[in-house]
Amino acid sequence: MISKPSKINTLFLLMVCVFIATAAFGLIIPILPAFMDKFNTNGQMMGLLVATYGIIQLFLSPIAGRFADRYGRKRIIVMGLICLTLSQLFFAFSFHFWLLFLGRFLTGIAVSLLIPGAMACIIDITAEEERAKGLSFLNASISFGFVIGPGIGGFLTAYGLYVPFYFAAAVSFVSFLLSFFLLPETLEKKGQMPKEATTSTQSMIQQLLRSIRAPYVVPLLLVFLYSVSLYIFEAIFGLFVDKQFGFTAKDIAMVISIAAFVSVIVQLTFTNKFVSLFGESKVMNGTLVAGGLSFLLLLFTTRFFSILLMTCLLYTATSILRPVINTVLSKLAVNEQGFIAGMNNAYVSLGSVVGPILGGILFDINTYFPYIVGVLAFLAGSVLVTWKHKSLLSTSIS
Repeated sequence: MISKPSKINTLFLLMVCVFIATAAFGLIIPILPAFMDKFNTNGQMMGLLVATYGIIQLFLSPIAGRFADRYGRKRIIVMGLICLTLSQLFFAFSFHFWLLFLGRFLTGIAVSLLIPGAMACIIDITAEEERAKGLSFLNASISFGFVIGPGIGGFLTAYGLYVPFYFAAAVSFVSFLLSFFLLPETLEKKGQMPKEATTSTQSMIQQLLRSIRAPYVVPLLLVFLYSVSLYIFEAIFGLFVDKQFGFTAKDIAMVISIAAFVSVIVQLTFTNKFVSLFGESKVMNGTLVAGGLSFLLLLFTTRFFSILLMTCLLYTATSILRPVINTVLSKLAVNEQGFIAGMNNAYVSLGSVVGPILGGILFDINTYFPYIVGVLAFLAGSVLVTWKHKSLLSTSIS
């Protein structure tokens, strides 16, 4: 049994590891225009580069939890940190364009291994009444990593294009050493797969087809639509403001970091209040409209402050929308919580693949087209909520 001080140390180490991993995910976002110029490539290739992470997540995330059950939490976490260190080294020495893809590929593997491994580790070391608190700390680290990553990337490029990746590689390697020597193995019996894991024989395609026929397909489609829009934005925003307004990596990092920070604060402060006042259905509709409006207004903004304001609106809308959809899904799939959690992640991963690739292709045709598609995706989501308002409302009442 792990003592209380050891539990605290383990939790802190896990929080540091997932923070570094999720920060590394966003590190490259404000630097995309610089890489596009350096390698003389186009939006389609940059979109594909961003989507590589989502492709790995889509295929690896569903089985990463099983690996943690079979081989142990520590081994999976350490493997994830090795992949993370290597990914940043490939970025740091990416003197050929294909090395960026290899780095992004390994980043996807790292995050796919680290987050399920860390979550399983926290579940092992916490009593049932402490579990929600422990997982909330981990989720806070994940959110903070996504917020701070682009900022680190943008500000460190002032010292050189590859400096952010040297820094991330060094920090990742230190985390690997700390985890290797200090992280305890919390799984008592390795090699024993959970019963639900051994009995599930459905492929990802079969599970997706099953979800389409389920009563909770509308919230899942909303997850896909907002994910497509958000990942279009993340892949294309830097390229767009660089081409249209001459933004530097530091400018891009500042906009994304401030917007992400504001969205986290608003989400934690107001989401439950909005749901209590208006119900899930109206909150979803309102945030979808706000997201579409932010995309639309970005087409007409020309000043730094107005671009920042619209980005804050977009990030805030999606940060409120995400937990509300999760709540609706949990109510509609009472007896399928594990399956619906997996499908939720799968639809996000699908959006993270489709969004950047589609955005990159459209950006090469016309710089405004990706934003128009973002508006249409949010509009389609709003139409879905309005169309299925009664069924969604019934979940709120129940």
